[in-house]
Amino acid sequence: MLTNLRSSVALHPRPVLFAVLLVAVAAGVLGLSQALIGPNTATSGYLTLLFLLSIIRANDIRARIFSVCWSIAVALLGFAVGSLGLWVTIVALIVVSLVQGFISVGESMLLTRSPVNLLAFASLSQAGAEVWHVVLGSFIGGAVVLVFAAIMHRRDVHAHVSVPTRDRLTYGIAAALGAVVIVLVAEAVGFPYVEWTLLSFTILLSVGAHERASRTVLRIGGSVAGALIAVPLASLPAPFPMVCAIVLLVFCVAYINEGNYGMFVVCLTPAVLLTTASEYSQVMLGVFRLESVLFATVVALACGAAVSLVTTRLEKRRDRR
Repeated sequence: MLTNLRSSVALHPRPVLFAVLLVAVAAGVLGLSQALIGPNTATSGYLTLLFLLSIIRANDIRARIFSVCWSIAVALLGFAVGSLGLWVTIVALIVVSLVQGFISVGESMLLTRSPVNLLAFASLSQAGAEVWHVVLGSFIGGAVVLVFAAIMHRRDVHAHVSVPTRDRLTYGIAAALGAVVIVLVAEAVGFPYVEWTLLSFTILLSVGAHERASRTVLRIGGSVAGALIAVPLASLPAPFPMVCAIVLLVFCVAYINEGNYGMFVVCLTPAVLLTTASEYSQVMLGVFRLESVLFATVVALACGAAVSLVTTRLEKRRDRR
């Protein structure tokens, strides 16, 4: 059992060093952006970095550049609709979710954060940001990712796997349906962290139906463990909570590049909770985090199953003709 535990948390030195370098450079660049330009540019860069983190593992430079362009388009769309009200934002959310279903990156990796970033930039537009802040910050975040992707230059190239149009359409419809449900429910009950729920939903939905159950267990278990870790860390005197958050973020990057999703979630949850500025206590933030994961799980399973069932029946009806 101890051997299995060690193997599940073990990391090779190279991804750890890479993660340390990435986090250090990103923190330096974003910190400099905030000091010289302002917090909105730094926030835009940070959101773009998170959005594009997965494409560091993509081998095709064209896929990386396209991903950066897509991230900027999503940012600008979110910024544009943010001041136009809830229903315009929901229409934009549907469009982005549907388009995302037809976008593959490198080895068929989906840009799952598109709806999340749309909402984040919509919120940023209401915080006094200007459009050039968004564009410049997105370019900065994209540039950091492109540089580190070139440095990493993975040798284990996999053949591109074609995703059938039916699967892309099913994913896009399920993503749009679930995103709308999550936003409307959050608006109705006044849930303050809709982005958390939407992120968990998009991550769970992005895997195949046969992997969704295991991914759900990892997501819920990792969130519970991460919340339990965050509470005692938050009680430490400053600046220890922020130092712990940075260390956890380094491990997040290392684990995701190693493909260890379970440990990635365990480190991600306390990192998010420790860096969330809120009037709520760490215990309440942990509860909100768990609520968002549980609700996202229900929505992902329901939407995925419902859309698959409908498309299967439509195909059978078409074949009968």
